[in-house]
Amino acid sequence: MDLIGGLFKGPERMWFEGSSGRSGTFDAVALSEGKRIAVVGTRLSREGLAFVSEVAVRGAEVPVTFTIRRRTIPSRVKIVKYEPARGAKQLAHRYYCSFTAISDEDRAAVVRYVDDAPEPAVPAPATGVNSFSAVVQRSIADHLVAMKRLARPGPGMAPLIRLDADVPRKLEDGRQVRDVVVHSRIRTETGVRGFETRFRVFADERVDVLS
Repeated sequence: MDLIGGLFKGPERMWFEGSSGRSGTFDAVALSEGKRIAVVGTRLSREGLAFVSEVAVRGAEVPVTFTIRRRTIPSRVKIVKYEPARGAKQLAHRYYCSFTAISDEDRAAVVRYVDDAPEPAVPAPATGVNSFSAVVQRSIADHLVAMKRLARPGPGMAPLIRLDADVPRKLEDGRQVRDVVVHSRIRTETGVRGFETRFRVFADERVDVLS
C-alpha cells in the first residue's frame, strides 16, 4: 500500500510555492553569458532565492552574488521558474532559483537572515582605512578613479575615502577575503556626489570590484 501510495504521490512543492523564506528587496548581481547584470533580490530562503531583472538572464544555472546584512554572498543557482513581471517603465523578468553551490558559512548566514536571528558576536576588527596596507588602499583608490567615483589623490596624499570592512572569512576554495564598502565623493559641475562601492580584498592584497 505504501509503494502504491508513493507512486501516486504528487510532485514535491518548490520552496517558492509556499510561504517559505523571507520577502524584501536586497542587492544582487547575476553573471549571464559573461556579463554582470545588476538585479534586485525579492525573496530569500534556505533553499534558494527570487530576483527581478530588467534584462533577460540566459542560462539554466548561473552565478549570483547577493548582499544581506552587509555580507556579500557568492552562490550558484539553478533557475527553476520564470515569469514576466511588469516594471515601472517596461516589462521585467522574475526568476525563482534553487541554490546549487553556496558555502556552509554563507548558508548559515542565509538561515539567520531568513529566521531574523541575530548574528553571532565576534570581536570587532579594525575597519578603517588604516586596517589595510598601502598597496590595498592604492588599488581601491585606482579602481574608484577609473570608475569616476574619486578624484586622483595628489602626490603623497591619502585618498579621501571612508570604508567599512566585514570580518575576514574563507571562500569555498579556502582563500581568505574581506568584503569592504567604500564611501567616496567627487565634485561635479552641479555639486558634490557621493558613492558606495563594494570591494573584495584577498589575503594576497588583490582587490576586486563587486558593485
